[in-house]
Amino acid sequence: MTRGKSICNVLKTIRTQIAKANEIKYEPRECHHQGECRGTCPACEAEVRYIERQLDIRKQLGKAVTIVGISAGLSALTGCAKEAELLVPPVQMEQRNETKTFGDVVEQMPMFPGGQKALMDYLAANVRYPDIMGDICAQGRVVVSFVVERNGSITEPKVVKSVDPVFDKEALRVVNAMPKWIPGSQNGERVRTKYVIPISFRLQ
Repeated sequence: MTRGKSICNVLKTIRTQIAKANEIKYEPRECHHQGECRGTCPACEAEVRYIERQLDIRKQLGKAVTIVGISAGLSALTGCAKEAELLVPPVQMEQRNETKTFGDVVEQMPMFPGGQKALMDYLAANVRYPDIMGDICAQGRVVVSFVVERNGSITEPKVVKSVDPVFDKEALRVVNAMPKWIPGSQNGERVRTKYVIPISFRLQ
């Protein structure tokens, strides 16, 4: 086995350990990259982004995040800094054709126009704290899932973690008002992709 393939296998093992430790659904795919894959081919990078996103969602939900296997992985990689960075960097989900929705990993994940910072700016500018909730000083984080269609439009918004019906309604309003996204792609084709975002409500 070449060194590149060996590194690829070590990284898959580490991703599997991290996924199991954090109850993340993950099935490593066989690497078909031609040449020395060091965990940087599109398929491997898509798996890394998926694990990152799921870990981020756990943190947003206030759940503990467990990182395992890093020491063994670093030893196997003989301390190569660039390769080690791939183990646990900072999400989204899956597809097969025009009608099926991907929910685990796609090679190119959907993206809000302008990137993650633009998404955060959009939420900060558009989420309104409901006046009715101010009397009880309620706060919390609503988690919303939705589908980014092949044309970038947003469909099927759904609250997957509720705080209060009033917050849920505002979160769905903001998601429904989002501009078209850059759609996800698999094997060079645009696909319907499920995405999840947390929306926070804090009393100013």
